[in-house]
Amino acid sequence: MKSKVFMIACVAICALAINSCGIHSGAGGTDTGLGVDVYGRSWNDYELVPAGDRITYTIDNSTPEGRQKLNKINEEKARRLAETEASRKYNCDRLIDPRFDFLKRGKRILRITVDGRPGVYKPRTQPYDSKTRQEIDINVRH
Repeated sequence: MKSKVFMIACVAICALAINSCGIHSGAGGTDTGLGVDVYGRSWNDYELVPAGDRITYTIDNSTPEGRQKLNKINEEKARRLAETEASRKYNCDRLIDPRFDFLKRGKRILRITVDGRPGVYKPRTQPYDSKTRQEIDINVRH
């Protein structure tokens, strides 16, 4: 009896040891396919530039439309919804440095407010200095 228990324990330990040595594969990582280096230069043909002063957008539970939008929604989805709706209202591609403010009762979200700078993607036709956000005028003489 003792030898069977000892044998089962050894087999279990060996199986766990072999299983823990394997390489787990699957989706993951942070590679988005966008080429941006650590110096702030982008390898894309477009640049996200500010398009005005900071804006504020609120979705409130006190209106029927807001009640429908905020019904059974978590914080992450509420953030995406508020940012998307603000971008649509102010006709911009996305918000730069969005900040969120929540009013909650328990887990239920009563109001979400997002503020940020509207940003638009502009094609980069001329050399662009990302530090000063100015286009560089290059005069080449032959």
